[in-house]
Amino acid sequence: MKHIGTKTIETTRLTLRRLEHTDVQMMFNNWTSDDEVTRFLRWDAHKTIDDTKVMIEQWIDAYHDDATYYWGIYLKDGEMIGSIGVTITSEYDLKGELGYKIGSRWWNQGYSSEAAKAVIDYMFCNTDIERIDSYSSVENPASSKVMEKAGMHYEGLLKHYYKTRDGFHDCTLYGIIREEWEERE
Repeated sequence: MKHIGTKTIETTRLTLRRLEHTDVQMMFNNWTSDDEVTRFLRWDAHKTIDDTKVMIEQWIDAYHDDATYYWGIYLKDGEMIGSIGVTITSEYDLKGELGYKIGSRWWNQGYSSEAAKAVIDYMFCNTDIERIDSYSSVENPASSKVMEKAGMHYEGLLKHYYKTRDGFHDCTLYGIIREEWEERE
């Protein structure tokens, strides 16, 4: 699979860029310590900034690999409000999985959809990815709306697809293939 790594993306209201060590305080304040944000994630809200430091170090270290696609989501004033990325799930099948998280203070304002659309465009324009999929708990319908607004299509229900602190979750699966993306452009 052809890779170019994480490069800066500008949208109307956002800058998507690589994480930096100086982002740790904003990450902790704005979303990694937020119980509402982490409710549907596989990790608990961070109790201390040191938890966030460990996480950001792992993500920054991964940038040495051009197959890493992970951005911080920043407002134009520089405030970090979340993160978004595509994990390559199969080099052979040219596919990846979109994931995102955003601080609860910025929910329902279209930022996640704007970032998701930009990342999907970036991946189809700059790599030879064939398919991007994403899933969310059925208890989190706002995330399904993000995927729909980003141009993804509902593909089905995945029973007990992943486990969080609340137990197993049934998930809605969304996806988009290159041909669908090209048709909407």
